Amino acid sequence: MTYKDRVNLIEVNGNNIFSEDDFAEEDIRILDHSEGVVDILYQNKIYRARIIEFLPEQKKARLNVNGFEFHIQVSEPLDQLVKELGFLKVHKHSVKEVLSPMPGLVVSVFVEVGQTVIEGENLLSLEAMKMENIIKSPGVGRVRSIHISPSQAVDKNQILIEFE
Repeated sequence: MTYKDRVNLIEVNGNNIFSEDDFAEEDIRILDHSEGVVDILYQNKIYRARIIEFLPEQKKARLNVNGFEFHIQVSEPLDQLVKELGFLKVHKHSVKEVLSPMPGLVVSVFVEVGQTVIEGENLLSLEAMKMENIIKSPGVGRVRSIHISPSQAVDKNQILIEFE
């Protein structure tokens, strides 16, 4: 069994050690696999690897080869495509400004200039049609300026708070 068709990249201890161009189809072979031990043929040498930990969902393994411990991450072609398309990057929604969703009266402001807010954090309270509405931050940001103050009337789509 060869891994040329299945494996595009192997990382050991965080360093890329093989890519698909580094080895021919015959370079890496699994000779035997039994009870947590794998015999591997690589560059005409046989290595016995003891599997310390195997996490198939994460495609990670911890091996002991000749007394040395290796942390291995296997990356298949689909994994490489997902990484190249940027789906693994965490994107935090940043905010530039908060507009008034309706005409109303500002009851209170819960943030200050320079304060960093996270998504869902309370920014201000706005009374409209005899109901008090809490306006929350739609994303992550730092308050640059506050254009309103308590007891001030605001119009729909008026800028209330700006973020850096």
